[in-house]
Amino acid sequence: MKTWLTYLAAAAMGLAFEFTFKDSAFFVTCFNFSASLVLKMGIFIVFPLVLATMASGTASLSRKRGDTSFVWLSGIFWALMTSALLATVAAFVFRLFPAAFPATSTSPEIAEQADTVYQAMASSTSARLAAADPFSINAFLNLFKSSDCLLPVVLLALVLGYALRPTSEIIRPAYITLNSFSEAMFRLAKKVAQLTWIGIFFISGMWFHTIRQDGTVFSSWKFMMLCLITALGMLLVVIPLIYAVFTGFRRNPYRQIKRLFSASTAAFISNNYLFSQSALYTDCRINLGIQKRVVATSLPIHSLVTKGGSALVSTMCTCSLIYAINGTMPTALQTVTLALACTLASFICCLHAGYEVVFVTSFALRLLNIRLSGAEFAILGMLPLINGIALLFDVLLAGLGTSFTAFHLKADCHVRSRDNI
Repeated sequence: MKTWLTYLAAAAMGLAFEFTFKDSAFFVTCFNFSASLVLKMGIFIVFPLVLATMASGTASLSRKRGDTSFVWLSGIFWALMTSALLATVAAFVFRLFPAAFPATSTSPEIAEQADTVYQAMASSTSARLAAADPFSINAFLNLFKSSDCLLPVVLLALVLGYALRPTSEIIRPAYITLNSFSEAMFRLAKKVAQLTWIGIFFISGMWFHTIRQDGTVFSSWKFMMLCLITALGMLLVVIPLIYAVFTGFRRNPYRQIKRLFSASTAAFISNNYLFSQSALYTDCRINLGIQKRVVATSLPIHSLVTKGGSALVSTMCTCSLIYAINGTMPTALQTVTLALACTLASFICCLHAGYEVVFVTSFALRLLNIRLSGAEFAILGMLPLINGIALLFDVLLAGLGTSFTAFHLKADCHVRSRDNI
């Protein structure tokens, strides 16, 4: 059975269990513990996966002059273009169909969570970047220290990859060994992707429980309809058009999107881009048929900086919050400025895995010196849904960005088991 079907079936089972045992304290405790455990287990593989594969891929790419720099430049270009375009379209849609955001939360648990998140974000972004700096402590300790950001591991893999370039016979055995280990990590990622449905079962149970417990989603059907219709338009029109233009209309964008559906589903349910990386690596390598060296080097870059989904959803939330608090529609100039601020903030929101929309929204408001007296943390009540939508697009754009890079590098390869994930 295709992996995305097992993911959806597991999510349906999680909904059925939550609906059946919603009043059971044992159910909540058991599912909360299990969801936390499987989420950590899913993330556990990501850091050695990125380290081994990116180091090997960098060593392979650097054998041909210009390939490594093209991977980085194309990744940054894709991230800039998609984030700016999606945020601008979101601002335009909001001006056509404005909807006020529900600025209150009905759950005490969400209020307590808001205090925790506020304290976590009270520290400056520069402090978060310093914490992810691989030169601040022994570089190898970052493999254990980095629990929510790929940045230190990516930089370490980049340095290791350049050192392992097979420029002489004495280096070749080390390069071959790392290349074999990289292949083993890809195989392990495939097995994890096939078993991720177990984690999605428990995570989806808590996902539905959190939404039902808070109830904010049900109190603003107009805003939710705006988000869902916008997301559908992006998925069916805007993103396929962007991908088709950037690949010269030589690829079917809808087929590419379909083949990335399992990773997008995992990101949507888990609310964590790291949890979906095993499925995303497998989708890009097998379903899209991209050479291993390009997937290994390009995908971590896109996972860090390609945050068009976060920029999109945060722009809508920011405009809607201002509309709800002030009671008046932001001007056209203010709307565009908010979109640009959200785009800027989206490039560093990977430092706050699981809270991307909250971070981008609050960062954009502070950047523009707009005070809403903490009303922005009402987003927490709808976080499982709106952050899930944001990460769905982030992961989808990361996969399409890797395909965009591979297309221009002519790095396609024939995979015998295409479409099996």
